[in-house]
Amino acid sequence: MDQYKIEGVLICCDLSGKVLELVYDGLKIGANVKNGESFLNILDEGSINKGSNFIKKVKTENASFNWELNIPYNQKMEVIHFSGFIINRGMLIIGVNSFDKMSNFIEELSRINSEQANFLRKQMKNASNHIYSELNDNKLYDEMSLLNNELTNTKRELTKTNLQLEQSLEEKKMLLKEIHHRVKNNLMVISSLLSLQSQYIKDKYDLDLFKESQNRAKSMALIHERLYRSTDLKSINFGDYIQTLATDLFETYVTNPDRIKLNMDLENEMVDINNTVPLGLIVNELITNSMKHAFNDDIEGEIKIKFQKKNDKFTLIVEDTGIGFPDDLDFKNTESLGLQLVNSLTNQIGGKIELYTHHGTKFKITFKEFLNN
Repeated sequence: MDQYKIEGVLICCDLSGKVLELVYDGLKIGANVKNGESFLNILDEGSINKGSNFIKKVKTENASFNWELNIPYNQKMEVIHFSGFIINRGMLIIGVNSFDKMSNFIEELSRINSEQANFLRKQMKNASNHIYSELNDNKLYDEMSLLNNELTNTKRELTKTNLQLEQSLEEKKMLLKEIHHRVKNNLMVISSLLSLQSQYIKDKYDLDLFKESQNRAKSMALIHERLYRSTDLKSINFGDYIQTLATDLFETYVTNPDRIKLNMDLENEMVDINNTVPLGLIVNELITNSMKHAFNDDIEGEIKIKFQKKNDKFTLIVEDTGIGFPDDLDFKNTESLGLQLVNSLTNQIGGKIELYTHHGTKFKITFKEFLNN
């Protein structure tokens, strides 16, 4: 047929609903109809189960009338009225955009096969009388059709909104990754500058200050590197972080690894971004103190680091078997910048710090996850 005057379709299928031929395409859905594929493939996802029941009823009763199914055409989703018939061991499926047009559509189809058209006309006349007699007595049909269209439009809008939200979220994640990457790079630049400047310093005290500042910058850079590589961008595996940081500090400060041993018992617990930076600096200060001050030149010993979580409480322990903490020094009230940082940052994460001086020095810090919403 050269022209399609009625917005409708005629599809020839086998008894399983597999498309054999798109005979008439007044809806211009040909791009979606593939020979050999199921009729259900042209339907909206929300209509597939209903369409499957439609095919079953056609097979069971040899004919079924006026099934409202959603299909995409004209760049939008529309309700199409489908009827189906068993003819010559096959199935004819008719669809129009308004059931009122079904009889006119049958007239169009008469040009194809008069015998089939007469059969369809008779079937549709009986169906129309039955359907409209019920609809005239009940306005629910119209209301349900309107509601179905509204639901279809709402679903489409929600799908569009969800896609926009997903795109926005992905853009924000990329921005956060870039921020962490740049912060890490800036901190490493600071560390490198401190290292270069320290080459011109002869005083040992001043040189130690520069080295400590350099290590603080490195500890923060390491956190931002971990956050950059993290899947959620808001927490890192802190056990793995301590392993890397402690190993780097050990190589920096311990000149004879045969004399001082480093033992670590670390659980791979995820720690939120609000805690990672202050906690990383705490770990840096405590490990540095042990490596610098716990052992004289001729003393052998061990540095132990433990990190674990029980219920909702984290525990960090840094201890050594060295010369011990000075008895006359109050670690909570000292001029040492490192210990001042440890106390201040412990308070910042809402933690508790304890000092044990039996057989060496042991710092124990406990805290709960602090989420800044």
